[in-house]
Amino acid sequence: MANWKESDLFGISYDKLLNIIIFVVVGLSMLSLIVVKEIYKMIEYETEFKIQQVKLEQNKKLIRTLRSQKHDFLNHLQTIYGMVQLNKQDKVREYIKSLNNDLSEIKFSNDDLSNSIFDSILIPKKLEAIKQGISFSYQVERGVTDVDFPLDKLFRVVSNLVDNAIDAIEGFNGKKEIRLIGKNNDNKYHLSVYNTGPIIEEELQNQIFEPGFSTKGDGRGFGLYIIKSLIEEREGKLDLKSEVGFGTEFTCTLKKSRTV
Repeated sequence: MANWKESDLFGISYDKLLNIIIFVVVGLSMLSLIVVKEIYKMIEYETEFKIQQVKLEQNKKLIRTLRSQKHDFLNHLQTIYGMVQLNKQDKVREYIKSLNNDLSEIKFSNDDLSNSIFDSILIPKKLEAIKQGISFSYQVERGVTDVDFPLDKLFRVVSNLVDNAIDAIEGFNGKKEIRLIGKNNDNKYHLSVYNTGPIIEEELQNQIFEPGFSTKGDGRGFGLYIIKSLIEEREGKLDLKSEVGFGTEFTCTLKKSRTV
């Protein structure tokens, strides 16, 4: 370096060469930062794209279910209409009774149907749980309508947590039970969904909220991430407790509306 400084290399002085090296290093550093930033954006776009795919698939599933229900309803209606045309009232009563067998198995208490806004989505969930041999109960205290949370998103959170509980407990050999509890607490409201199924290992309890993480194959693992994001968008909190001898419980802590 001393000899270099005293002489010109390729006609370039030491000071000029040093400035060139510094310029190249700074330029490469800036370029690296730009590349890292673009890669991060690409990862965000990919994650958002996968989330939108999951949402789209959920909407498609809902549409298929509604179409199937519409088809079944029309078939039942045509059958009943045909029996009425033939003056077979006794057969009509028997047919309607047979359609109602599944519903008659559900025992609703006054607590279950205390004018809760969740009745419309939880009654079908309860029927689905019963068909799988799962005991499903829910009790929602007043005050849930005061939360600072859009109703459609609140329905989505509850529906997804219950679906996850049913999915988790399916095939479980032990006691099968799901409980949804809504508790009013001053300026907050707590919604919890508990199930007696297999516990979530401690090392996985943080990972399950990461986008794309799933123990059930590719294309899944966005449900809990979306739920957590929806709750945190409204300054709420989603907690998980999963222990041997207890079971698994997801608890949503939601803020009350500032206008209340």
